[in-house]
Amino acid sequence: MATALAKASGTAASVERAARIDHVSKSFAGPAGRQLVLDD
Repeated sequence: MATALAKASGTAASVERAARIDHVSKSFAGPAGRQLVLDD
């Protein structure tokens, strides 16, 4: 997981971001096996 400060440019309405998170996955183990709830 990585965070970075970013600022959008070249758009009509400029948007500023406080943080950006990439490549995040989350899964839970359950009776039927692994349940993937968030993938990239």
